[in-house]
Amino acid sequence: MENYKIVKQLGQGAQSTIFLVEDLKNENKTCILKKVECFDESEANKAFRESLALQELNHPYVSGYKEFFVMWEKKDSSMYMCIAMDYFPKGHLGQYIDEKRQSKEIIDEEKIKTWIGQIIEALVYAHEKGIIHRDVRPNNMYVNEDGNLVLGDFSVASVMGDTRTCTRSTLDITNYMAPEMTDKFTMASDVWAFGCILLELTTTSLYTQEEIMDKIRDIKEDSFVMEQIFEEISRFYSSDIISLLRNTLKRNKRPTARELQDKNNYKRKRRESIIIPKDQTELPKGQGIRPVVQYLANMVDYEDNVRSALEYLVELAKEVEVFEIDASGKRMIKAAMRNNLLDKDIQIAGFNILNSLIITAQTDDVLFTPEIISIVPVAMEHHETSAELQQSGAALLMALASQEGAAETHPNNPELCSTCCHALWSLAVVEDNVKIATEQKAISHVCGALKTHMNSPDVAEAASAALLSLTLNEESIKLIYRVLTNEVSTGGHVAGVPIILKAYDLHKDNAEVVESIVSLVMELSEYDDVCAEMKHLNVGPNLLSQIFKRFKENRALGAVDIWTES
Repeated sequence: MENYKIVKQLGQGAQSTIFLVEDLKNENKTCILKKVECFDESEANKAFRESLALQELNHPYVSGYKEFFVMWEKKDSSMYMCIAMDYFPKGHLGQYIDEKRQSKEIIDEEKIKTWIGQIIEALVYAHEKGIIHRDVRPNNMYVNEDGNLVLGDFSVASVMGDTRTCTRSTLDITNYMAPEMTDKFTMASDVWAFGCILLELTTTSLYTQEEIMDKIRDIKEDSFVMEQIFEEISRFYSSDIISLLRNTLKRNKRPTARELQDKNNYKRKRRESIIIPKDQTELPKGQGIRPVVQYLANMVDYEDNVRSALEYLVELAKEVEVFEIDASGKRMIKAAMRNNLLDKDIQIAGFNILNSLIITAQTDDVLFTPEIISIVPVAMEHHETSAELQQSGAALLMALASQEGAAETHPNNPELCSTCCHALWSLAVVEDNVKIATEQKAISHVCGALKTHMNSPDVAEAASAALLSLTLNEESIKLIYRVLTNEVSTGGHVAGVPIILKAYDLHKDNAEVVESIVSLVMELSEYDDVCAEMKHLNVGPNLLSQIFKRFKENRALGAVDIWTES
């Protein structure tokens, strides 16, 4: 402590005290010193060893430890860990959120997206160094002098593993604790906590702090609560924000921080200003398709060049009798779209090129695999307000579905069916997309996919989630009723309810599948006609009770009562 001069005490907890201090060995620079009482000397020494990695952190959006030392105080015969950290005069994100809550003010989406990019970058940096934060929450997101967020107050496993020496209150930790956690922190638990922060940022006009903490606890028990919240925040925020919330607050199979960074291009990377030879920047027109594809590969990170190349390929597709590109070329078109996801014109041109290639594609073509088609829902989600892009994407999907070779290939590809169902789930946030989906017989196709791939847990979970998202629109309920109760206007029987219940029976030990099916059945139970059809199909309350009991959802039990009363 001899290197620090205490300016004032900022706070005190059960075992810790926080001081504003001056660093005497560093030109009296102001910093924070956290002093934590320990009951075990060996534990304190272990924490000291673990903290060494945190002192090596060096990233614009990360604040590690400046110094970490262990000391003994004679006056109270106690061992203390002392942690020196950067001081941020502008405060932390928690204070900003509280101010917005007080005034019921909505936080601008662009600001949220900028901060999202910074937090994700910080998590990627830490996780790829093997470091878990263990206490991601708004109060540990500090605002620097440029208004950017900096992730700080990292925790060591020795400290977090024992509440006796925890530097944070138990309540604060458990509020952001992932549902699968007991006493072990993981990188996935950091991602869950990040999702909780995003939920707080998007609900400042809706809930108090106590209310949002209650909502987070409810989400851990019942994911349907999250869908109800989405209905409210969709009035203020785009579907890409809601999609990110869905992914980060999933009970299982959450994306990694790196996957979040790859998918959510919220923060544009600054491209270095480099000089490229003129012969490499000129689009090779009049030389055929292959040189254009090679040019695309060379310029894949430069949107102006990519846009010119793809739009030229669209022109060539209209001019030549046979328009063909090999598998590597198709993969390059997908990569160019993915690397420039925020450019609407690039996505439209890419859709049109892929659509033109379907005509000559064989049944085993890479076009009909998730590797290529996965870009379609992602691009449509990112540009939901562009009618032209939505139309181009829908045309491509319909062409894929109607093509003879695709018809033979798609039904036998559970991964592709799962991808498409997840795309429906995400796109259904927008009401107009639900109308389009029902008009295109999406519900019937989803039931068909579930029937074909009954043994696939991924398809069962994704199909149930897609059906749930489509049932939330009142205008589509008549079609939903016809499909789920065996009646199809074009003739034949889909037998939706029996398929769903059979999927449950096959996967009743899979928590994620059961959660998705229960949420769907709960929503269907709101409609008297569907409940009556369940009775007709001999689906008694005992079976429903068994499903809901296994899932242990209070809301689900309410659905049994509704069914019984009908």
